[in-house]
Amino acid sequence: MIFFYLLPFQAAAVVCDLGARKIPNALITGGAIMGGAYQWSTNGPMGLVRFAGGTLTPLLLLGVLHCFRMLGAGDIKLLMMTGGFFGVRGSVRCVCAAFLAAGIYALAVAARRRLLKRRLQYLIGYMRRRKHAAKWEPYIEPQEEEVYLYFSIPVLVGTLAVMGGIL
Repeated sequence: MIFFYLLPFQAAAVVCDLGARKIPNALITGGAIMGGAYQWSTNGPMGLVRFAGGTLTPLLLLGVLHCFRMLGAGDIKLLMMTGGFFGVRGSVRCVCAAFLAAGIYALAVAARRRLLKRRLQYLIGYMRRRKHAAKWEPYIEPQEEEVYLYFSIPVLVGTLAVMGGIL
């Protein structure tokens, strides 16, 4: 049953991300309201506690990645909306599955574009700079178009993995 409530929001997020590289807040808000209603109808008043826990989990786990511009705010909000449907345990599973899918996706894109060696060198250099520098700097600069990853796709894959019981 969750399939019919959550997946339309996930699919719309992917379409918006691919088209404009932005997931509208109205879409996230609508999905969150649906998630709260789903939890309430399934679990009664305790469903709202489950909803709140599932919603906050991605923020607590991934908020720091946004600070370093490694993950966009829309992506975190999409995971928060999804977590509201799943609760804490499902939210953690979805985050893990999404990052696994994103890693595979990123490796495939980097290999296809012949960027793998350069991206690994960039990562190592970034880690070295962070070790010795006190000044904060983002991981990826906005002009680095070649390394843009549509994270809504791995979130959709993670959602399907959790729904399908794979993870």
